[in-house]
Amino acid sequence: MIYRALGLASNTATQSLELVFASFEVSGQKWAVEIRHTNSVAYPAELWSRLATADQLPAVAYMQLHVDYGHWLALQAKQFINNHQLDYQVQLIGLMGHTAINSPATKLVHALGDAAAVAALTGVNVVSDFRNINLALEGTGEPVFALAESLLAAPEEVNHDAFYSAFFALLRWREENNLHAADTGALRNSIGGAVWVGQEW
Repeated sequence: MIYRALGLASNTATQSLELVFASFEVSGQKWAVEIRHTNSVAYPAELWSRLATADQLPAVAYMQLHVDYGHWLALQAKQFINNHQLDYQVQLIGLMGHTAINSPATKLVHALGDAAAVAALTGVNVVSDFRNINLALEGTGEPVFALAESLLAAPEEVNHDAFYSAFFALLRWREENNLHAADTGALRNSIGGAVWVGQEW
């Protein structure tokens, strides 16, 4: 079975959005991958300034940034799809977003980037909020990609967060456990990720 997924992840080191589109093939319990296209988009200075100081914003301003950033992400995804002529090829988007609040001890971790906006504007199903269920189960939410990494090694030349965002989302779509209690200290294994449907059924 072959699946095609696009991963989006914020790269704070380079102040950019990373995009990785790949074809994943599973046969039995073995996974293989072909990297189709990648891109790195530098954040506009004003947007990066807002992202970098997001945890200091009042609640309404924070949520507005969440929405604005989600619409910007959707635009980048659409441009990527158009530039590489991928219409109707991207089956799923894995959205890691930009982690602005990270307090596992209080079960509060939030990544900016409104996934509903990405799904609505691209017409592609989106998986986001990777760690929330693990946190609710007393886990740390980290390392979020440990199970995915054990199943499939990321090619060295691609951004690993974007790559594993795509693969993690795919495991979620297949309704397979993608977070193990042994890795995160949670009460049980879980299927992490919220699904936003980008098209009518």
